Amino acid sequence: MKLITTIYTVIGLILAMFCIVTLGYIQQTRKVKKSIEDVLYTSDIIREGERAQKLILDMETGLRGYLLTGQKPFLEPYLKGHIEFERSINRLDTLTEGRREQNQLVDLIRRDAEFWEESFAVPLLQSKEKESHSSQDNHYHDSLFNSNVRLGVGKRIMDKARVRFQLIRRDEEQIKAKRLAELDSSFVKTNEISVGLMLASILAGGFMAFLLGKTIKKRFRRMHSLANSIAQGNYSVSLVDKHHDEISSLTQSLNIMASKLQASFNHLTKINKELDQFAYVVSHDLKAPLRAINNLAEWIAEDLQTQDEDILKNLSTLRGRVYRMENLINGILAYSRVGRQTLPSTTFSVQELLQETLENLLPPPSFKIEVPTPLPTVTGERTLFYQILSNLLSNAIKYHHTQEGCIEVKAKELPDFYQFEVKDDGPGIPKEYQTKVFGIFQTMEARDVKESTGIGLSIVKKIVEEKGGQIWIESEKGQGTTFLFTWPKVPAQSLIQTPVLS
Repeated sequence: MKLITTIYTVIGLILAMFCIVTLGYIQQTRKVKKSIEDVLYTSDIIREGERAQKLILDMETGLRGYLLTGQKPFLEPYLKGHIEFERSINRLDTLTEGRREQNQLVDLIRRDAEFWEESFAVPLLQSKEKESHSSQDNHYHDSLFNSNVRLGVGKRIMDKARVRFQLIRRDEEQIKAKRLAELDSSFVKTNEISVGLMLASILAGGFMAFLLGKTIKKRFRRMHSLANSIAQGNYSVSLVDKHHDEISSLTQSLNIMASKLQASFNHLTKINKELDQFAYVVSHDLKAPLRAINNLAEWIAEDLQTQDEDILKNLSTLRGRVYRMENLINGILAYSRVGRQTLPSTTFSVQELLQETLENLLPPPSFKIEVPTPLPTVTGERTLFYQILSNLLSNAIKYHHTQEGCIEVKAKELPDFYQFEVKDDGPGIPKEYQTKVFGIFQTMEARDVKESTGIGLSIVKKIVEEKGGQIWIESEKGQGTTFLFTWPKVPAQSLIQTPVLS
């Protein structure tokens, strides 16, 4: 469950609790109504009896509230009711002095109240005040509370007083009916107020939930923006969240991740620079002696002035090995740079680029290049696409088993990619070699037969995969070869300039 959904659920439960409390309050007022009905007597007796019973109820409610919460303000009704009840019962005793049965009932009510206070209220108050002194006192209070309050001991005592109030009310039925009508009207108003409070609680809770949800949504949007910045390569960003909650912890984790990525990026940049410098030094230090060897071989050939075929062949082989070594060094350097240098992305016509590639390769006139349908316009690094076409076309020509051949270049559109095919009618590549040819330094023929570094297809594969595409071969031995690769419609980030090698 989402965090915002959880919060809304909790708020909904709180609102439901408000509703239950309000409904309970309405139910309680109905019970109070029945209790008040017991004290409807003649004019003076009714008023005083009602007041006396209300004071008893206030004392009972205040005591209960204090016992349940431990808060002193709940004792105010009890303390005040204790004093006022004594006055009220005395006055009620005076009013019923001429009525023996009612006076006896008032006396019994007084005794019930005194008994309730001495055997129920005072012990509980004293134990409540001492419960925090020690665990023994706390245990004693819990035991007393459970044996009295929960079992309804106090309620039974006070119920006796209420019964006696009902007996006093017996002779005042006419006033009783009138007062009941008045009470009914009052309770209707009480219910209306309760419902109004319930609706107000729901509206207030809903408004608070809306504000809380809006705040959390805003925080998640900020985190989403931070995560997008990190995903786009901006690792220097950070977000301050001072709420100190679960979302703050997640935000801090994102900040730490961004910081570590930035440190890793800086370290990688430093390593790349060192690699470039190393490549330059290695290239220079290796090429210099190779050129010296090539020059020495030419000088020896000039100085010998011999027609010995073996000597001339060995010198030619020596210069060929020097040339191959130089190409091998260039190929290794080019392969190492793939993925570490960025080129500008442009929109270009593959049809025009193919024409440019053929002009640079200058294939023999005996080879035909066919394009069955116009090639598309794509977006990406134009130079890199040139490297792919150049390597695939030059390999198709170089490794053809005859002096004549046909090469077909075509493309088709897929949902997210363009798929290109370079198909020849050469000797084909057996299935067991179709994966190996993309490995670095791998060639189908010995280098003495076909001069090659074995790096060209490795560079092609690395470029295509860096762009987010794939490259594979469809071929059978003796039935030609088709190289297929995909190029994304949406340009990938950062591809690298590499030279043409085969």
